[in-house]
Amino acid sequence: MNTSNNSSLSSIDNETITRPLNNRNTLTFAEAWDEVFERTLSKDKLYSEVRAGRVPHIRVGSKILFRRNALEAWFHEQETINCSGKDLT
Repeated sequence: MNTSNNSSLSSIDNETITRPLNNRNTLTFAEAWDEVFERTLSKDKLYSEVRAGRVPHIRVGSKILFRRNALEAWFHEQETINCSGKDLT
């Protein structure tokens, strides 16, 4: 058994495990709520907005997934709408 390969693999595994998740583009509901929405609204409110189709998301079975870049673009769009005084609802 080559111990140098094992220690090298161990360090790679540790790097993979400890890599921050916040650079991922696909997020679960909980990750989006925590990382993108920064818990600024309740989970119930976010679920309500998702069900109404007002927040970009996809469903895979019962799982709700978000794309970080789509949410960031949506946030920018909402800021633009709010600053211009337009209401699309």
